[in-house]
Amino acid sequence: MSERRQWLKNLLKATGICLASYPVLRFISFERKRPPKEIRVRQILKEGEHLVEPEFILFMHDNELTAVSRKCTHLGCTVLPDMAKGVLMCPCHRSRFSIYGKRLSGPAEKDLPIFEVKTAEDGQGYIVAVTRT
Repeated sequence: MSERRQWLKNLLKATGICLASYPVLRFISFERKRPPKEIRVRQILKEGEHLVEPEFILFMHDNELTAVSRKCTHLGCTVLPDMAKGVLMCPCHRSRFSIYGKRLSGPAEKDLPIFEVKTAEDGQGYIVAVTRT
């Protein structure tokens, strides 16, 4: 068999293997996006107030609601509000974040996630859409 035919035969084998393995690799690497979990908050916040929940901290500043994740972007510890200093502090490695989730200092390199907040249909609180990772 000529060298050219052998090369072409090997190329067709390699192409067949790639085409056959593509669906399997695609299946293995598939990541399903889960819909956000909606959490109902049955409290109305006034200007300057905040509410600490297990998964987020809800702030009312400048007549705007902000729900900031409590999961530190460094190693996943639960951040705590230090309202005397106006920051969120990670007790594990001392990362600091603003009340808007912006990273201020520490080993964390990313900002805290912000969740969508809507006023409840009955006007008696809020609905926070917590994205799950």
